[in-house]
Amino acid sequence: DDSWVQRAGRAIVPAALGVAIAVGAPLSAPAELTAQQQTVAEAWTVVDAVYVDRTFNNQNWFDIRQNLVKRKYASSEEAHKAIAEEMLKPLGDQYTRFINPQKYDSLKRSITQGGNGQEVSGIGVTLAVDKESKLVKIVDVADGGPAEKAGLKRGSLFKEVSKVKSEPGQVTAEEIAALVRGPTGSEVSMVLSDKGQDKEVTIQRQKVNIKPVTGGVSGSTGWIKIKQFDTKTGELVQAEVDKQAAQGVKCRVIDLRDNAGGFFRAGVDAASIFLEAGKQEVSVVNKAGASDSFKTEKDGSDTKTPLFLLVNGNTASASEIMTGALKDNKRATVVGERTFGKGVVQTVSPLSDGSGVAVTIAKYLTPDKIDINKKGIDVDSADTGSMCPDPYPNL
Repeated sequence: DDSWVQRAGRAIVPAALGVAIAVGAPLSAPAELTAQQQTVAEAWTVVDAVYVDRTFNNQNWFDIRQNLVKRKYASSEEAHKAIAEEMLKPLGDQYTRFINPQKYDSLKRSITQGGNGQEVSGIGVTLAVDKESKLVKIVDVADGGPAEKAGLKRGSLFKEVSKVKSEPGQVTAEEIAALVRGPTGSEVSMVLSDKGQDKEVTIQRQKVNIKPVTGGVSGSTGWIKIKQFDTKTGELVQAEVDKQAAQGVKCRVIDLRDNAGGFFRAGVDAASIFLEAGKQEVSVVNKAGASDSFKTEKDGSDTKTPLFLLVNGNTASASEIMTGALKDNKRATVVGERTFGKGVVQTVSPLSDGSGVAVTIAKYLTPDKIDINKKGIDVDSADTGSMCPDPYPNL
């Protein structure tokens, strides 16, 4: 039978720790409400239906509805501010947030372009949320890509993309990535902040070949760098493991630094390569407390070679699924810095005025039933020199 995860929405869960954009009709609200009150009522109804924390952060959730829906609003902007600040912010979840009509429209168009037969491209950057500024930053720039040619640097913060402003704590890496993507050959404008200096830049989108997995051998040490988790990551990691086995590696380092995640299942599949059959990898828990568990179905191809995972504060989402699975099963030693701490699933729903609301619908737990959201995964050692006897060359 299908798991609850699959039944809940195949458009949502395969991307699991990312964001799914709903493009259907918004929920309806009573006709006697003003347009602004209707938008507020719709937002409350969406959150009430699917939000994972049924205590609503111990807020009086029904009182919030009564107070906000009956209020008179002078403008849509005033209603939007009430949704963001008085309805969603008290939930204490940075991923459950209001999306204004301009941003929602841009996100929707970005998501649907590929489905309309247009070739979608980007600028060649890897993104993550900066914990200090709560804006999205560049953590890697692809060699030879449009971003590198335009002089974009690691650490630069996105303040605006295509005239859509980024508000601290109200934006995710997935949203910025969706805004940056577009038809091949089209241009995207953005405002970036680098060391406190804002700079506006316009870049032509091009197809960029970012290899999600690279690897090599240094002495008796095999190393694998995973930049992102997409639908091909699991098989690419497997191919690299097989190649290194033929070269007789005696120790392995997997580098997950600056990997903000991606495809949920890829994190599970990559961890399976190094685990024996029947090992718990991750559990996804919904608002009702129903848990959908993922376990290894067979022995992985390498369950014995000493394994070290190299992580940092930008290691997030699907990367943390892999890290948690291997750490809790005592298959790998985790080295570096505590990980980011994103262990939740969102969906984005439309409202009748063209805006939208993103809602956390589930969370995931590591095999030891640890909720890592907002906490991250602690390392076993901060000493990168404590890994394999022959050093990893890309520290």
